[in-house]
Amino acid sequence: MKQLVSLAALILVFSPAAAQRSQSIEFGGFGSYWRFDHLYFLKNSFGGGARIAYAWSDRLSIEVAGDFTKTVDTAAVQNVAVSTVSGNVVFNFPMGDRATLYATGGFTRLVFGNDPPYDFTDNMVNGGLGARVFLSQHVALRLDARAMYNRTNRDPLNPTPRGSWTGQVQGGAGLSYFFIPPQQGRGFSRQYQWYWGAQGGAFISKTNTQPYVYDPIIGGHWLITARRTALYVAYEQAIFLSDANAVIFDPSSSGCSLGTGPCRDVSFKDMRRIMFGVLAFPAQKVIEPFGGGGFALMQVLNAVPDCSAGCTSSQFAEASDRVNELSSRAFFWLMGGLQINYSSKLNVFAHYLLTSGASNFLLQSNTHTLQGGIRYSMGSAKEGVTER
Repeated sequence: MKQLVSLAALILVFSPAAAQRSQSIEFGGFGSYWRFDHLYFLKNSFGGGARIAYAWSDRLSIEVAGDFTKTVDTAAVQNVAVSTVSGNVVFNFPMGDRATLYATGGFTRLVFGNDPPYDFTDNMVNGGLGARVFLSQHVALRLDARAMYNRTNRDPLNPTPRGSWTGQVQGGAGLSYFFIPPQQGRGFSRQYQWYWGAQGGAFISKTNTQPYVYDPIIGGHWLITARRTALYVAYEQAIFLSDANAVIFDPSSSGCSLGTGPCRDVSFKDMRRIMFGVLAFPAQKVIEPFGGGGFALMQVLNAVPDCSAGCTSSQFAEASDRVNELSSRAFFWLMGGLQINYSSKLNVFAHYLLTSGASNFLLQSNTHTLQGGIRYSMGSAKEGVTER
């Protein structure tokens, strides 16, 4: 009796873990359509194949697939058989109980027919997108699209090395059978989590003398989630690829690049930004939009007034003081983006950020930022309270 109780306890302990990982084996067949690169002088054709995959979880799979098709050259004088073997890593994004989107990447080996000039083998890298629609717990309709590429001038076996790259495109549709029904993702509980993240992208700004320019921007952030909202704190720095130029009012100067008068040229590079705000995540899905706003402190770095026309030390000091006054301001910002919750801890995101403008600042008008990045939860942001 004690042995039965112990066995039941072990089943209860390990069953949730097994369900969480949702390991399964997928076996399927499919029909395919091939579009060959024009350098191969082959007509597009239909084919078919099979695949077997091992799902480590509902997020990650490893699969091997084989495909076969028969075609003819464009002159219709030679039959050509093409067989392929591919090994791929599949990143799954469950969209609910019935559907999954996924992205694949891996290696494909194409073996062409035995008759010259099509008696060669191509080694290609591939990537693609697809979707599964579950018709039952075990059976799913699967749709695929893949592109395969090869550097021809590095492959002496390629018969038409007239271009730098060649590529094939393959589309497929078929059925898959899962020996163990996969556990489909329904989103994750991300309430009261403390995320640390990193982001990078493009910072778009202009001055009163130059149009909008694009410069790289990198940074890090904290995201402290509640139920459907989150506190957002970020530190970022834009790295200007070339010095930015602006003109300021200076009564001690007799002219600048805009002409004669009380104005002085200023050059600067880099910008620092500290942001505070609130984001909203209304959908609470695996793939979800988000938006929010707040305020930011922006500071232009390394701003230097131009004294090439000659100025005294006191005039330079006064001009430097004016530049420092115009180098930092507070702004409002708005953000909108899309986040993929790849697990309960890891999120991948992309967003667009708009800041307000200020008249007494070296950067003129609104600034724009396009960024992507990752977030990882370091644990709970809410401590539980226990009582005796």
